[in-house]
Order: sequence, then C-alpha cells, then structure tokens
Amino acid sequence: MVEVTDGEESVLLPFKTTADLKDVTVQWTHKNMKVCGYPSWRERPDMQEQAYGGSTQMNKDPLTTGDFSLTLKDLHLTDSGVYTCTVYSKDGHMLLQKVVTLSVRVLQVEMVEVTQGEKSVLLPFRIKDDLPVDVTLLWRHENVTVHTYQRDQYQPDIQGRTEMNKDPLTTKDLSLTLKDLHLTDSGVYTCTVYNKDGHMLLQKSVTLSVREYQLEMVEVTQGKEFVLLPFKIKEGFTQDVKVEWKHKNKMVHEYQIGKDQCHLKGQDQKQRTEMKKDPLNTKDLSLTLKDLHLTDSGVYTCTVYNKDGHMLLQKSVTLSVRVPEVQMVETVKGVQSVLLPFTTDIKLQDVTAEWKHEDRKVPQGQAEMKKDPLTTGDLSLTLKDLHLTDSGVYTCTVYNKDGHMLLQKSVTLSVKEYQLEMVEVTQGKEFVLLPFKIKEGFTQDVKVEWKHKNKMVHEYQIGKDQCHLKGQDQKQRTEMKKDPLNTKDLSLTLKDLHLTDSGVYTCTVYNKDGHMLLRKSVTLSVRVPEVQMVETVKGVQSVLLPFTTDIKLQDVTAEWKHEDKKVHVYKGDQNQSYIQSRTEVKNEQIKNGDLSLTLKDLHLTDSGVYTCTVYNKDGHMLLQKSVTLSVKEYQLEMVEVTQGKEFVLLPFKIKEGFTQDVKVEWKHKNKMVHEYQIGKDQCHLKGQDQKQRTEMKKDPLNTKDLSLTLKDLHLTDSGVYTCTVYNKDGHMLLRKSVTLSVRGECYSCLSTVQNRYRFISNKTEFRD
Repeated sequence: MVEVTDGEESVLLPFKTTADLKDVTVQWTHKNMKVCGYPSWRERPDMQEQAYGGSTQMNKDPLTTGDFSLTLKDLHLTDSGVYTCTVYSKDGHMLLQKVVTLSVRVLQVEMVEVTQGEKSVLLPFRIKDDLPVDVTLLWRHENVTVHTYQRDQYQPDIQGRTEMNKDPLTTKDLSLTLKDLHLTDSGVYTCTVYNKDGHMLLQKSVTLSVREYQLEMVEVTQGKEFVLLPFKIKEGFTQDVKVEWKHKNKMVHEYQIGKDQCHLKGQDQKQRTEMKKDPLNTKDLSLTLKDLHLTDSGVYTCTVYNKDGHMLLQKSVTLSVRVPEVQMVETVKGVQSVLLPFTTDIKLQDVTAEWKHEDRKVPQGQAEMKKDPLTTGDLSLTLKDLHLTDSGVYTCTVYNKDGHMLLQKSVTLSVKEYQLEMVEVTQGKEFVLLPFKIKEGFTQDVKVEWKHKNKMVHEYQIGKDQCHLKGQDQKQRTEMKKDPLNTKDLSLTLKDLHLTDSGVYTCTVYNKDGHMLLRKSVTLSVRVPEVQMVETVKGVQSVLLPFTTDIKLQDVTAEWKHEDKKVHVYKGDQNQSYIQSRTEVKNEQIKNGDLSLTLKDLHLTDSGVYTCTVYNKDGHMLLQKSVTLSVKEYQLEMVEVTQGKEFVLLPFKIKEGFTQDVKVEWKHKNKMVHEYQIGKDQCHLKGQDQKQRTEMKKDPLNTKDLSLTLKDLHLTDSGVYTCTVYNKDGHMLLRKSVTLSVRGECYSCLSTVQNRYRFISNKTEFRD
C-alpha cells in the first residue's frame, strides 16, 4: 500500500528483485491500461496509453539493478487504484508479478474561524504546481456553487460577496475571499479544479465557522472596588469608528476620537466607568466598572461602528456580581442550637439588619442575635430547637436609612436526620469499626445506645459499659473505647464477623430526660470474599475449587452448588455427591477448615460459578464463597513466519508440571511430527536430506516448556499444529493448538513446473 496526498509532484511504486532475469519484457498496468514498460516505450510508443504519456518513468537498466520500480508524476485523485507490474519471458510467459495499491488522498480539511460582523475572511488554497490555462475552478458551499473561475472570466455567485485574486493560475493562489459574513455562512467550502474534459485534477476543503459574537463570563464578589470587562482586538480600526458599551440596552460608556464619555454615575456623581487611553491604537477596548452593586449584574455589550453606522465588531461580557460565598452549616436534628455566622469589618451606622429563611422572617422565639452587633460587627444568628424543616437558606440583609441594600450574606443550614455511613468488610475478618466521632462534647449524664435491627447490641453511660451481643462461646462481640464522652469517640468495634451481621447500626445519644440529642447510622456490609477464578482445559482428570477458613466449624452443613444446582453436600456423617460421583470433599480436610471441592472428569459444560454455603445447626448462613470455573476447549495461538526462515517456534508453556509417566505428541493434519516421553524424544518429520526438521527442548516436563521448533520451512508447513499430553492410561490431560502461517515474500507465477524448480534452485528472492 502506498499513500500520497493530492498535489504531490511524484510517487514511487516499489518493485525490486534479486532474480537473474534476461531477455524479458516488463509491463506496468493500471485499470487494464498500459502505464509504462521495459524496454523503453519511447522506442515503442504504441504500447503506452496516451493518458500516461510523459507522466511515468522507470529506472535505467532495471535488469542489471533488479529495480523495476515505477515513478508516477503529476498526481491526480483519479490515479488511485491497483498497479500491477508483470515480467514476461521472451516467449511471452509470465515470470514475476507484483501488485501495489496507490491511494491519492484529498488534502486535509482546513479549519477557519471568524466572528460574525467581521468584514471578510480568506479561505486559503495555494498550490505548488502549474495548472493548464484551460482549467475551470469551482468553489462550492454545501454543494451550492458560490464562485466560478475560468481564464478571463470571474463569476461570483452570491450577490458579489465572493472574490478571488487576479490571475490565480499564475500566482498559484486559488484562495477565496468571503465578505459580509453571516452565521449561515458556516460550513464546508470545497474548491475543485477540472480540466477541459471535465476531469477533476485537484480538490481542497475548508471548514468555515462563523461564530456569534464573543461571549465571556466575569464573576466578582459584591464589595470589590472595580472589575474589568475585557475586550482586546487583533486588527486595528481606522480612527473614524465609534465604540459603545451598553448594559440592558442603556448606554454606559462611549468612545470616539475627541469623545470619551461615561454615562454611569454613582450617588456621589462620580463616574463609574472608564476605558483605557488611546484604545484604538492599543487595540484594547476593555471597560473598567467601579463601585460594584448587585444590580450591576447582567450582559454588557461592546459594539464598534464605522462612520456610516454599520456594525464592524461586537462582543458581549456577562458580569455576575455575587453575594459573598454562601456558607454551609450542618447539624443534626435534636442538637440544642446552631450558629449562622456573619461578621463584617464595615462600620455600620443607622442601618437595619434582617435575617430571613426562604423569604420569611425568622420567628423571634426561635432565634437570637448577640448584644450590640453594630459595634462588634457580629451579625451572627443563633437558631434554637432545631427541626428538619429548619433546613434551607438563611439570608441576612443590611439596609441603610434610605432602605438601600448595603450588605448581604447567605448561610445554608442543613439539619440532617442522622448521619449515615457505609462500612464494608470481608467475611472472615476478626473485627470491624463502626465509626462515630463527634465535634461537640456532652455532659456526663447522657446515655449512648447502639442498636442493630432494633435490638440493643451495646450501651454506655457513666458507670455502665455493657455488651448485649455474644458469640456461641459467650464471648463479648462488641466494644466501645474507654471514656468515649471525653474523647468524643462513640465508635463501636464489632468482632467475629458473620454474614448475618450485615445491616444498619444506629447510635443514639439521649439526655437524662430521655430526649434524643444526636443520632448516627452506619450501614455494615459483610461481603463474601472476592470470587476466585480457576481455569482448566477440557480432558484434564480433575480440578480443585478451593475454600479454606480459620473458623472452627461444628454442627454445620456445607453445600456446594453450580448455577443454583446442588452438586455436593456435607453434613456430619453425610458426604454426598449429586452428579454421578464426580465431586469429592474429604472428611479429614473438613476438620482443618478445608471445604475445597474436587471436580472430576471435566466437560466444557462444567464451566460457571460454584458457590459453597455453610449453615449453622439453625439453618442460618455463616460463610459463603464463590469460585468461577472456566473449562476451555484447548488453547489456540497464531504464529506467522516468512518462507525462507531457518526455523520457527510453536510455543507451549504450561503452569503446572506433570508426573514423569506422561506422553507428549505434536501432530500436523493428523500426522505425527514429534513425540516425547521419558526415554524417547523422536522426530517424525524429515527433509529430503533426511535431516530431522523438529526438535523439543531438553527435559520439557521439568522446565514446563513443551514448545516445538520447526526447521527448514516450506509453504506447505502452514496449518494447525496440535500438542496433546496423555497420562499413562492414555487419557488426555492437556491440549493446545498453534496455527502456523508460512507466507511467501512476493507473488510469483511460473508457467511450467520446470521453470519453478529452476528459480528455486537459483535461490530466487523477491523483496519490496
């Protein structure tokens, strides 16, 4: 495959050979047309199609150099396709043939971006090579012709809005200028060059993106002295333009030579807008806005007009004057009170401060402010007797004596039911911590209770630290840290974990009157250990599905299932297989906590998830483990090699070793090529010189490498090679297949068997 871009001067289609060729004829063809050949077609012009006259070239004396490569010049898109080079003997018999696919691609699409209101935009297209004077140029937009050029003829097709350079064929500049830009002008513009017969010679596409005017976002916090609304331009304007900044359709600032006027003033009549000096020359039309109010938020638009009042450029900046960042306060239902903070350094006189909750005044009996807040600057609000419905946004607004807003702050309060946390642990862990650390301390007369499924598992108060959850051995399974009220750590440790321990654990703190002060919930998930993966191959005698535990098992039932079908059950004296005695769990292993299952006589249908569940004498699940078994056909691997290589390795490395009494056989097309067993390492594939063509590594069973080396490669060696391992009884233990592909380096066709053997004996080699 050869790829080249449309417009390149030339491309080489390679064909080299080391064959000793004499008295031959070489012919290159494309789409059944003769392109070039040897002997030189200058001597035989009748052999070449007129379309390729002068555009092709081969190296001088190719028989000596062995280089039959073709150089193709003056590339067109239509030159793409399959090129075939054929070498004929003097008798006209085909000796060699090479195929090359040529892809002539269109030049990469180019991207041009412009803003609505710009005067014009250039869609670039420059070429390197000369074009005939009788070509036709067409610029199209989404399949609609927008400009046509022929020598001495210019045809703009969209109301005079397009233009090309004078004499584009001489300057080699086929670019198109598009004027008076609209948003609808966006899209793909394609320039195509046709010859006088209407055949396409060149093509280029340009994607034009006409954007709305620029939109920018500026954020500032209320109280800042000023903010900059940026607008820098790339191209300068003439001095007779006018610049206008507007907000909500009201003029805030205008500039032109001799006039720099602010239209926005404060209560003190000070100017609140300002532009930089000499903005047209500095190309910086940015606006500075001072003394910021919340009402200054909105879209500010800067527009540049020419002397006739036509818009040349426009940009919008969205200004967001924000209340200082909303503060978040979190608390839990039942807490006595919470503080909504608001402090300021501003000296406040003759002002009114008002707190609201979702636009409603806060009831006096539920809230209070500190004494003399105007002097201290602390306008914080204390909210008492908290309910879930107290959640929401609380806003404090400060007004001056005229009722104008001076300051404002919002605090979001979240009164939560109780904290909810998730803890995950794997079955078999010794313990898990259910965390509960508090920020504020309690008096010493409170009571702490931990419950699970509405049953008490642990309680604590001064003088009492009691566990209510015990194991079969009556050992305590819960524990709290020492002095939890002073350390502010009410966490609970749960020991000797079972699957049935999963669920929601709730810790509640009560005062001496029994009223709830605080509550938190922790969801505990005791998970089955991660599913284990076991892989084996069809035909292996048996496989072990492992399951061991350190927990002492007494009076339990262990049940193995495959995809919800029972395969084996152990219970006391009962140790029963449910699939024709193909499963086994050994009694002596169970005493040591080993519930592993041995599965025998493996089939492909044995693949799937096997789950072992352990139940106590009451039928409650204590343990569970899943093992995914994958019984594969046999391994299949692909190896590729080029004809002429000395050898190739057919790989087969195994993970598990075998006993020394196994037999290894490699076969190809059901014929034995090599066999190995202790005391026997025999090759069954030999060459014409009776040399052995196969070989296995020394001591393959101990090295766990059953790979086969194949030597003196032929094309007929391609195919599937299968290695099978048998036990002493002839049962298959393992199998792997390797597909070998021996590839020729170059296509060759010889008309007779005699010629073929002659070339082989000469060790002919072809190379690209």
